[in-house]
Amino acid sequence: MDRADHNQSVFDDPRVAAEYEAYAAPTEGFLDRGEAAALVSAARIVRGSPVLDVGVGGGRTTSLLLLLTDDYTALDYSPNMIDAFRRGFPRLPAHVGDARDMAEIESGRYGLVLFSNNGMDTVEHGDRGLVLAEFRRVVADDGVVVFATLNKDGPSFGESPFQIARPTEPVRVSARGLLQTVGRRLLDPSRAVRRVTNWRRNRRREEDHGEWAVGPLAAHDFAPVMHFTSLQDLRLLTQAAGFEILAIYGDDGVAIDPSQTHSQADNFTVVARPTPLSCESSGSVSSEPGINRS
Repeated sequence: MDRADHNQSVFDDPRVAAEYEAYAAPTEGFLDRGEAAALVSAARIVRGSPVLDVGVGGGRTTSLLLLLTDDYTALDYSPNMIDAFRRGFPRLPAHVGDARDMAEIESGRYGLVLFSNNGMDTVEHGDRGLVLAEFRRVVADDGVVVFATLNKDGPSFGESPFQIARPTEPVRVSARGLLQTVGRRLLDPSRAVRRVTNWRRNRRREEDHGEWAVGPLAAHDFAPVMHFTSLQDLRLLTQAAGFEILAIYGDDGVAIDPSQTHSQADNFTVVARPTPLSCESSGSVSSEPGINRS
């Protein structure tokens, strides 16, 4: 089973789908400040245009995007996720489909293509280019794509169920924190066992290639095995797929400078537009972090 198939089985688990259905409650809103900054920035360009919401899960982002458009389409590779989505939004079009091959999605139609919550990181390293190639196909020439991806230099890479602090973060020990940790394990001992079991099994899949890596993610009890990127790898991937980066935001909502090569943000949210043909032929580079439609 390749990593994409492994992760699909994780996210198609009814228990995980139920968690994502709960996330779709109207009070949930943006996942982090980086996502908020990216979508607010993109809204000025795409308002009123068709929107494709890839990796929709239970529909957390749906209410946010419906503020921008009445022409909304959802897609997820998990049938259970799409079932959860349809229970919450029965009148909206939704498809079970893989972001690497969205044959059922019309070319050049969408003003905004969104892939939130690090969905890009569920596939193999080489398949990330396939995802962006499909985004390039379905997005309008004057549209934008927004996607989130985990940072290899952030605190999510290298986590374990035994840690007292996340990697890259200082150790802060308090009586209250210790009581909360012990209390959670006493209330749900099976989860503690599940976390250790998943971590030990999936740690064997860990790879470190310098500018990018693969490893288990603490979310969902270390069941997913995710891709982690660097700013260098991220920029090369995005530009090679035919996009100009308009902005990259850390999860704190701060735009990352184009000259920056290192960040300890947990994840990045990228705003990009199709590269004009004249720029593709001349090898033009991105204009991040500002957004300018011209």
